[in-house]
Amino acid sequence: MTNVEGGKEFGETDDTERKGTCMAESLITNLLADHQKAKALLERFDDLPMDRREEGFWDLTLTLVQHEVAEEEILYPAVRRYVDGGDDLAGGRIEEQSAAELLLAEMEHQLPNDTVFMQNFANLRDAVLEHATAEEETVFPELASAVDADELAHLGKLYEKAKASAPTRPHPHAPDTAPGKVIVGPVAAVVDRIRDAIRKVV
Repeated sequence: MTNVEGGKEFGETDDTERKGTCMAESLITNLLADHQKAKALLERFDDLPMDRREEGFWDLTLTLVQHEVAEEEILYPAVRRYVDGGDDLAGGRIEEQSAAELLLAEMEHQLPNDTVFMQNFANLRDAVLEHATAEEETVFPELASAVDADELAHLGKLYEKAKASAPTRPHPHAPDTAPGKVIVGPVAAVVDRIRDAIRKVV
């Protein structure tokens, strides 16, 4: 994993870069902690008893969606604003997150003991791990080098506030209509509820 906090991998050359890298702890350390939580849930899933896999799936869904929506509302606007080439960098990572949400929406209609579900889960695990690595190796160090110390501290507080405002348990109920939505179903409902909650506080 990239050592964001230490900053040595970033080719530290001046006080400004050292300042940004150090202050990144307020936001990026929290993002890295979320990555570790998601990785642990992914690794444990195969060992869950069959009668607990549905619960495990929704716990994983909630963890991933909370993290992704908070990133889309707080991390990636900052990347677009402060990082050179930030629009392309943010766009690529957000596309990966959207693809994961679509896969979760497909999996919610499958039985946890189904071979198709388990193949999709394997695909999801690979995609999430690749996405996390891409963020850790590109997005986080770029932001750490570019963002002002005070702004990084502010972003870190907003991120924690956003996560605290999000629902702590999924209550999936599909809306009657969802004009313009790509996914319609319980996963989509979780995404919308979390996004609405976060936007009320940021």
